[in-house]
Amino acid sequence: MRRTKALLPVSGILLALLGALLGGPATAAAHPPRPDGARSVEVGRYHDASGRITLAIFQSVAAPARSIWTDHWVPVEDPSMIAIGGGATGAEYPYGAYLTASYPSPDFSSWIVSSKDHVNARQAHELTGYAIGMKIDGVSKDQLRSWVASCSGRRTSPDPESAPQVTVRLPSDQCTLLGGGFQVHWTGQGNIATASYPDEAVNYGEPGNTWTVRSKDHQVADPARISGYVVGIPTSLPVGTVLARATAGTTGGVQHPSATSAPPNGAWALSGAGARVHYSGAGSLLWNVHPYLDRGLQLVTVSSKDHMVADAASITSWAISIRLA
Repeated sequence: MRRTKALLPVSGILLALLGALLGGPATAAAHPPRPDGARSVEVGRYHDASGRITLAIFQSVAAPARSIWTDHWVPVEDPSMIAIGGGATGAEYPYGAYLTASYPSPDFSSWIVSSKDHVNARQAHELTGYAIGMKIDGVSKDQLRSWVASCSGRRTSPDPESAPQVTVRLPSDQCTLLGGGFQVHWTGQGNIATASYPDEAVNYGEPGNTWTVRSKDHQVADPARISGYVVGIPTSLPVGTVLARATAGTTGGVQHPSATSAPPNGAWALSGAGARVHYSGAGSLLWNVHPYLDRGLQLVTVSSKDHMVADAASITSWAISIRLA
């Protein structure tokens, strides 16, 4: 079990907040402004065993259909909550529309998602985005946002590559991982996500301190950079100690793999969703990272597919969950 530690000092919080907003030592492109009229609907609400942590999933559909969606905001509509996680669903058929971004807004009010179709197979599609909102009893929204900002960060791969990747670490060992996200900075035909996951995690264990993201071009060269985002919270809070677990599920050996994971039991509350595609040929591309509730169960389903070139692959879904002790 993780040892309880003191809260970060105020000066550390302010410095970490500034670093998170500016992007840390390797900065990415500026966040877009929130579009006027961005809206979502709540599709599920749940709690940890203590009853003091409340999380909710919000959903927003970008429509009407188009080939490319850039920076679709999914706001957390509950005014007492901040956004700590999320995901998106593009399209599986007939050709595929794939994910290029799934990351927190700088003020943690929303989750931002992007998608695109790909070369030789144009596909107009609606993009469904998801945001996980959180509040803690006895903690103000501003205080919670400050704590989460102090334990969050962003890092961008240094040079454009055909298959860029980057790992971003929690800024302090006094932080507990809530989840993470990615943003691919493509400029040509497209570079598409293949992984966004807690790479130090052990199934049914602590999720570790890092988040790794990967993407790739496909059929047509398009070197790109990728930004990874890590979202955390101080381990020791005035209301209790934050514990976290990572749970994985893997499916493999098919051209359209899909896998589902869930928190260990009802004591834990889903805070983040991760996916990792294991391909060995031309590539399998992420089109779905979906946190949701099904008859009271908290679940994460992730999906990928090959595109125009056959490539059987496996995929791992990660559910990050938390509780107060």
